[in-house]
Amino acid sequence: MKLILVPLLFLAVTGRAATAPPEIVDGVAAVVNDRVITYSEVRMLAMPVVMRIRQQYTGDELLAKVHEAQVDAMNQLIERALILQEFKEKGYNIPDNIVDRELSEVIASEFGGNRESFIKTLEAQKMTLAQYREQLHERIVVQAMRNKKVQQEVVVSPAKMEKYYQDHLDEYKVGDQVKLRMIVVRRPPSTTSVNADTVSTNGVCTNSIDATNSPAVAADDPHRKLATEILAKLDGKESFDSLARTYSEAREAKDGGDWGWITRDNLRDELRDAAFQLKPGQHSGIVETADGYYILQVDDVQPAHVKPLSEVRDQIENILLQQKRAKLQEEWVKQLRAKAYIHIY
Repeated sequence: MKLILVPLLFLAVTGRAATAPPEIVDGVAAVVNDRVITYSEVRMLAMPVVMRIRQQYTGDELLAKVHEAQVDAMNQLIERALILQEFKEKGYNIPDNIVDRELSEVIASEFGGNRESFIKTLEAQKMTLAQYREQLHERIVVQAMRNKKVQQEVVVSPAKMEKYYQDHLDEYKVGDQVKLRMIVVRRPPSTTSVNADTVSTNGVCTNSIDATNSPAVAADDPHRKLATEILAKLDGKESFDSLARTYSEAREAKDGGDWGWITRDNLRDELRDAAFQLKPGQHSGIVETADGYYILQVDDVQPAHVKPLSEVRDQIENILLQQKRAKLQEEWVKQLRAKAYIHIY
């Protein structure tokens, strides 16, 4: 059944109109078998979405978006009514202790365990504890019924996983990466900064790549001096890991300066230029930036590639399982609608 909300409901939710008929405070919005859905229920369910929409749209576009939100809210309420009726017809039961446990979790997580604060919030919303428990009970029932419908064994064939993989290859492309370590020596913001070009040490590319432009740097800068001393220790074959733990001021210092696998997009220009010309085992010279001095080391390099199916198979299977379960729920709700009496006012 196609659901179309009449303009009066639209006005009741938006509070706007070209003309100004009396606002509907409440009334029957729909009937689902013997269950009545009121305008106030639709307003309450649609309200959070409508509030966001009002911040993003104006004019006719706002009215259209609000109407969409109302239609969605109405459909959700109809589906909930159908599921609750199915639950009752099947003779199922949710024990009170499950509702009590859920209620306790709500009070603990949202009110810090303060039951008095919870009750006052209900009173401010003109809701009794019994009404809230009934709402909570209905939410539990709906979720339990939806879960029950997807508990049947759902299997995704290898052929479907292969097809999904081939259809979404772009999602599994990975740019070139380096496994990077960095030593960072911070300096005060007032210190003049020069973005250094990357050149080889003494014109010879050994295990160290220099990224220094020292003439532009004050000779008495203690931060620069410390970075120079660290670089000398590295060139003297001291461990990058131990030097990072001792001197680096970045939070990765405790891990030996290890930043893990880094793509080009993860680094600012001057660091990227230095990092992606290094070979495994090489370290840079001093790279000067606005906030300090960096020394980089690349432990490994991984060229651009597409992740193999074997690496993403579990991820794809989960995606396809979720799609199949969502389809099962959709078909189930369609069956409930087909045998129900639904009237929209």
